[in-house]
Amino acid sequence: MKFGIVSLGNHAMNRVMPAIKSSGNEISAIYSRNMEKAKRESLKYGSKPFDNLDQFFSDSDFEAVYISSPNFMHFEHAKRSLEEGKHVLLEKQMTLRNEDAEKLADLSSKKRLHLAVGFHMRFNPAVEDLKKMISSGDLGEIAHIHGTWAHLSTGSRTNPDSKWWSEDDKAGGGSVMGTGVHVIDTINYLLGRKPDSVYGIKRPEGKVIEDTEAIIMQYGDTVGEALSSRSIAGAFNSLVVQGNRITLVAENVFGTSVACSLKREGKIIKEYGEGNVYQKEVTSFVDLVNGKKSTIATVKDGESVVKIVNAANESVATKCAVKIKA
Repeated sequence: MKFGIVSLGNHAMNRVMPAIKSSGNEISAIYSRNMEKAKRESLKYGSKPFDNLDQFFSDSDFEAVYISSPNFMHFEHAKRSLEEGKHVLLEKQMTLRNEDAEKLADLSSKKRLHLAVGFHMRFNPAVEDLKKMISSGDLGEIAHIHGTWAHLSTGSRTNPDSKWWSEDDKAGGGSVMGTGVHVIDTINYLLGRKPDSVYGIKRPEGKVIEDTEAIIMQYGDTVGEALSSRSIAGAFNSLVVQGNRITLVAENVFGTSVACSLKREGKIIKEYGEGNVYQKEVTSFVDLVNGKKSTIATVKDGESVVKIVNAANESVATKCAVKIKA
C-alpha cells in the first residue's frame, strides 16, 4: 500500500515510517510545514516532499495517510484526508473533543473508508497472549485490571515543534495524553468492551495539563484502572489482570519495545524480546483496509478513548463518577 505522511514528529520518523517500509509498503509523499525536513525524509524513502497540503493531495497517488500532527490538528487533518478519499492511520489521541471524534466516525462510514488509531500496545505479544487467555476463560471471571505507564520527567520541552504539549487547548492533557490513553485502550481491548462509567483523579488539581492521572473505569462487574504519570521514578509500567482463577502480571509491558515478562504468583512463565509492534500495527491497518481480519483500534475504539478521557476530566471537576454515553 502507498502511504502519504502528514507531519514529521519524532515518533513518525523513528518508529512508524520505518515500520511502513519494513512491512513491505511504500511512502510516496511527505507533507511537513518544514520543507527542509520533508526533503530530508523524502530522500530516505524515495517520496515527493511537500509543504503545501493542497499540493500534497493533488499531486500524489497514495491510498492511505498516516497522520502524526499535534493533537489539536488531528481532526482537521483526518477530516481532510477522508474528504480526499484516503484511508487514515491516525496517531492518538484521535481528537480532543467528543463531537469531533463522532464526526470522523460518521464521515469515514459515509465515505466507506477506514480510519484506525495508532494504539500500538495491542500488538505487544504479552498483550496478545493475555487477550487469548481472557477470551478463553483461563483466568476465570475478571475482577480487576490495572495498568501503569509512567516515567520521571526531568525537564521541559525545548524543541519549538513540541511546545504545543505545554498549551492547554492544543495538548488537551498531560500524562494521560502521552501514555494514559494507551493504557485505557489496552484495557478496553482486553475486556472486549467499553466502560459504563468513569471516575478520574489528577494532580495537580485545576490544571488541564496534569502531571499524574488515575482513571477508574467500571465494566459491569469488572474494575479497570489506568494510571499515567510524569513524576514516578523507576515505574514498572506493568499490566495486572486479576481473575477468580488466575492472576497474571505483564511486567514492564508498557513502552515502545516488546521486552517484558509474564508472571504468575511472582514466577516468570514467559519472556518476550523479539518483534516490532509498529510493523505489526501497519500490517494490521493494511489488513483492515483490505477486508482481512485485523485487531487494530478502529475509529469507534478511538472515539471511545476520547470519551473516556473527557468523562474523567468531568469527573475530576465534579468529584463524581460520569456515565459513558454510547
